[in-house]
Amino acid sequence: MSKRNQRRAEFYGAAEAKGYYGLDKTGIFGKKDNVRKFWEDISIKLLIRPYIENLMSVNQKIRILDMGSGSGEGFDLLTHIPSNSKSIYNEYVLLPPQIDEYVGIDINLDAIEQGKNNFKDFKGVSFEYGDLEEGIDKRLLQKNAFDVYISTYGSLSFLNPDDFKQLACQVFSHAKNGSLFIFDVHGKYCPAWPVYWNEKLSMQPYTMSYLNPSREAPQSDTEYFNICYWTVKDLKFYLERAAELANVKINILSFTDRSIFVGRHIDTGMFSTKALPIRFLINRMLDHDYTGGVESLKLDLSHLDQYRDINPEAWERITDYQRQWNRVLILLEALRHQDDTRVKNFLENTDIELMSEELKFITWLYRNSDRFPVVDFWSNVIGPQIAVILRNIEMSYIEGVGCGHGLVGMIEIIK
Repeated sequence: MSKRNQRRAEFYGAAEAKGYYGLDKTGIFGKKDNVRKFWEDISIKLLIRPYIENLMSVNQKIRILDMGSGSGEGFDLLTHIPSNSKSIYNEYVLLPPQIDEYVGIDINLDAIEQGKNNFKDFKGVSFEYGDLEEGIDKRLLQKNAFDVYISTYGSLSFLNPDDFKQLACQVFSHAKNGSLFIFDVHGKYCPAWPVYWNEKLSMQPYTMSYLNPSREAPQSDTEYFNICYWTVKDLKFYLERAAELANVKINILSFTDRSIFVGRHIDTGMFSTKALPIRFLINRMLDHDYTGGVESLKLDLSHLDQYRDINPEAWERITDYQRQWNRVLILLEALRHQDDTRVKNFLENTDIELMSEELKFITWLYRNSDRFPVVDFWSNVIGPQIAVILRNIEMSYIEGVGCGHGLVGMIEIIK
């Protein structure tokens, strides 16, 4: 293991010891905060659902390789994808007994031990040490092909472009016809790190200091790693080169931006000129325990004006989302002030059909609050629903442009 990877593994080990990598951890801070569970996880589940449904339609059981698995992130994600059916008796798309084999590989020995403990009663689940910079271990490549090769929440961003290409080549060579390669890397044009927008594809500093519950941790104690911030164009180039090396065809199913405004470092401001408490406030709203105002949720991105010409496509996506985001908050203000004329004009002039329906729904909820048997209507109904609407706006952007904290790729291998 390289010295850089050893330091990173030690950091993850410390986080593991503090309990951030258990099966679940509620609250605002730590790895599995409310945004992670009710925004990011749900977005990814809904994105990959049709592809997993398709796999299960032709397979009784499937095999999964989770690269950078932590203590079982991929297993937990894949086995909690809700079916498209609206039945209250509905099961998940993929259940644990339908997994023939799940292998999680990770560089962090503490996470591996935690995973073994978490899933000790699950048949066919195993965890192994592996440094993805060195590729997939030959022993694993001697196994039968996997149906799903998955890597969630930025694990592959720790690879430089050439190592990413080599890993993708291994996946493509080992896979069978119809296998899926699902991964999540850091998007280059995220508004959380404009300092990197003008950089060429290379490894740049990143930190996971947000795992520390102390919001006043000194800068000198912050541990940094180098990661790769990806564009869609660069990903396509390296994936296609990897396919050529593996002598296979690939079908790029989708690239999707994840966490455009709710990524961790929106709040820290460590790679920008301004810290915005957006994730913190969305976490509070999803806690069903927050009755404060929403003024701080309004997005002012004027500090990014100096970067607007670097990538016009990404800039247009960011500013369009900003307009829609703020539109929701403007409506909420009108409702709170009982300005019916403003509300009526607002709804009639909304030019996004999907969002118009959701905004009409919020208006109906607000005006019918007396029908709900709750003590605090705002914290139990309106607040969480506003957070969901803001999430749904992000999910309405089908094609990613690399402006999210995460850039999710869905690749089908064709042989």
